[in-house]
Amino acid sequence: MRLVGIKRTLLFAAVLGCGIFGSTEWSNDAGIVFGVSSAEARVGRPATPASVAGVARRTTRRAVVGGAAVGAAAAGAACVRVYVNGAYVCR
Repeated sequence: MRLVGIKRTLLFAAVLGCGIFGSTEWSNDAGIVFGVSSAEARVGRPATPASVAGVARRTTRRAVVGGAAVGAAAAGAACVRVYVNGAYVCR
């Protein structure tokens, strides 16, 4: 067998062994139990991005979307649609 194949096999065996020994428990009712006895859930916002570029993209997108919504609301209040020569014109 090649050296890479042996290393890969040993790594697989080590991971499998740690997984089995880390997740086995003895139960009086069922004997050996494989699994996790308890789990924790974290409630809240997801983690913030680590890169500055991701933050910059997100804030720029929010600013553009927010500005478009404000601009549309302002134009909608001040604009009166008038039908002229078969087309609607904002006046």
